[in-house]
Amino acid sequence: MSPAHEDTVTPLLDVQHLTVVFDRPGSTITAVNDLNLTISAGETLGLVGESGSGKSVTALAVLRLLQPPGRVAAGRVLLEGRDLLRLSEREMRSVRGGRISLIFQEPMTALNPTMRVGDQIREAILVHGGGREEASRRVIELLDAVRIADASQRARDYPHQLSGGMRQRVMIAIALACRPPLVIADEPTTALDVTIQAQILEMLGELKERFNLALLLITHDFGVIAEMADRVAVMLAGRLVEQAPVRQILRSPSHDYTRRLLGAVPGTGRR
Repeated sequence: MSPAHEDTVTPLLDVQHLTVVFDRPGSTITAVNDLNLTISAGETLGLVGESGSGKSVTALAVLRLLQPPGRVAAGRVLLEGRDLLRLSEREMRSVRGGRISLIFQEPMTALNPTMRVGDQIREAILVHGGGREEASRRVIELLDAVRIADASQRARDYPHQLSGGMRQRVMIAIALACRPPLVIADEPTTALDVTIQAQILEMLGELKERFNLALLLITHDFGVIAEMADRVAVMLAGRLVEQAPVRQILRSPSHDYTRRLLGAVPGTGRR
């Protein structure tokens, strides 16, 4: 794991007082309420909470991917000092994939079923200014990096020809294609069986170290957080209720909700 987070380090990502609402006829629902988060370069922050707590909405807001009726009502999202909420859509397109990548929960819905997987990785590189020769070389390098055997052959496959675990590996390869400093992984193993989950998480940890990534790991599973995170941010009903280094959270959580989440994890001694 990375060294403990220090407040004196300028964060790579600094989310300040983020509030996200969904407008409904006659009412407004607050999905994320006055959220503050930071992630330093090379750090893994685990964002944990039950379904509906606002974790995924936070990721979509950071990347400016919210669709109506969702909108950011307040706050700032600073990436390397730039407020993403003030950028034009054209500027944001260079940020997405180039500076922040997102690994989706379900790769079959994220991958294009009509394109070969190698072409989808290649496209991610070309969109951000890579040359064709470099892109073709990088496709094989990335498929090797995510442990897909026979990379040259598999690059010609379509998503439906791959297993769920292999499709998720392709999604990770696409996320790493432009060497972004920050990767957001939104429940990256939920759709996979337990054995494949463990393999993907182990590989993700190794790739994080190899490419010196900062990782925002979104999950409802505190067991995953305990294995991979440097710090933990706990969300409940759209609010941040606790944030601390992972060892501190595991040893002495301060919020009742955190204690309940830990109680569901075998081996924590909090059942």
